[in-house]
Amino acid sequence: MNLELKQNIWKSDESGLGFYCVNIFECSQDSPSLIELLQTKILKEKEFGPIETMKKELKEPTDYYGSILLNKINPSDFKTLNLNELQSEINEYWKDEDWGEDLPVFKRNFELAISNLDGIDLSKWTFYYVNSEKLDSEKLDDPNFFTYLVCVILTKKESNKIITMTFGLD
Repeated sequence: MNLELKQNIWKSDESGLGFYCVNIFECSQDSPSLIELLQTKILKEKEFGPIETMKKELKEPTDYYGSILLNKINPSDFKTLNLNELQSEINEYWKDEDWGEDLPVFKRNFELAISNLDGIDLSKWTFYYVNSEKLDSEKLDDPNFFTYLVCVILTKKESNKIITMTFGLD
């Protein structure tokens, strides 16, 4: 199974308090499973930021995605959600008392990332959600430079389009 990156949207807040990255892929098959997507290394460090910059900076493939060690993560680390459940999960995460000035940036970045998918009926998609704060420490790079890192992989039945959304602050 092959993945081809069709669109890369990366935005960092001018205050430096967060970023988001949306990648839209086409897959050589319809409806790939999360296991298959992780085996194809859909989460690649070279697609973690603005693609033009990352291709120049990264000469060798890496074994991490942000702070997540790719050889340690598995499908059971992800929550399978629909759109409403994803919004509830994110809203619950935002209730954490330790956010400080990062929270408005994350909220804005989440809204911007979703707005970049305007025209796509997200209610028909499956969302695979992982939050680095919920992972065991052995699944994270040491030291972990990220204040927060959330990744969502979106798939749709009978479609070869795959989307990843990543939100973080390093």
